[in-house]
Amino acid sequence: MSTMTQVPYAPDSSTIPDSGGRRLWIQAIAGVLLFLLIQIIVYGVRPALQPTVGHALPGPAAAVAVVLAECAVCVVMTVWGYRLLIRWTARRRAFEMSGPDALHELAVGMGLGTGLMCAVFGILALVGAYRISRVGWSEGILVGAEAGVLGGFTEEMLMRGVALRLIETRLGSLWALTLTSFIFGLLHLFNPEASLYDCLAIVLEAGLLLGACYLLTRRLWLSIGVHSAWNFVQGGIFGSDISGTGSGRGLFEAAFSGPDWLTGGDMGVEGSVVTVVVCTVAGVVVLLTARRRGMLVPPRSRRTVVAGS
Repeated sequence: MSTMTQVPYAPDSSTIPDSGGRRLWIQAIAGVLLFLLIQIIVYGVRPALQPTVGHALPGPAAAVAVVLAECAVCVVMTVWGYRLLIRWTARRRAFEMSGPDALHELAVGMGLGTGLMCAVFGILALVGAYRISRVGWSEGILVGAEAGVLGGFTEEMLMRGVALRLIETRLGSLWALTLTSFIFGLLHLFNPEASLYDCLAIVLEAGLLLGACYLLTRRLWLSIGVHSAWNFVQGGIFGSDISGTGSGRGLFEAAFSGPDWLTGGDMGVEGSVVTVVVCTVAGVVVLLTARRRGMLVPPRSRRTVVAGS
């Protein structure tokens, strides 16, 4: 069956399941609590494993083993936690985190995220703003991998799987996309080195693209793939800071030169106008594709509501 036709309802028929006002709030609160629980447990893996693993394996191998364990815990807890959350609060199957095409959509998303980041760094290199000086192993590769998996799974679960989906039931796809994009961007104000401009850049380049990926497929795998690859490639490969955090070194050791509006400054390339243009264009293309395929729903006042969840 086509990936794009396996949807839980038919948005082009102007219908959408109604979860009920009280249950929406329960889902929202439970989603936030699940997100926080995963963060606490995942970040507790390192201090719990490091002493034992550090004695059993040599330095780099121990670091790799710990990060792999963190990533595995994150993936399992996010996928199964979300499925249980939806089963308990919405009383239905969590189609957003399932489906026979999950691996395909995840791979497509990772390919898209990788391609976009390669395009951004390629443009920066062409204009002389990015220059590689050395290639080799660094801890930054693990930092990028960790940021990719943790950000890709937990943030997509919360922002698209919970927030966008619930807001959409009341306000429709476009308002839900707009609001969650702003929320997603403004939450980055808590990151070191992030400015209001940087957060607005994330609204356009990431909030739009990731939300549109969810709307196109009605599942989280595509957006998870894009988000995970986005973080890993920019930090773990090209050595940029990720949303104002990171080691400043990945597979490539490189130097940035030029004004902050071009390189992104301390925020990393997410603050670069190149990233804003490239990824916003990609987001618009995905959103228009979703609209053309009838995957967007109007506000509740303009559609037929189906009772039940």
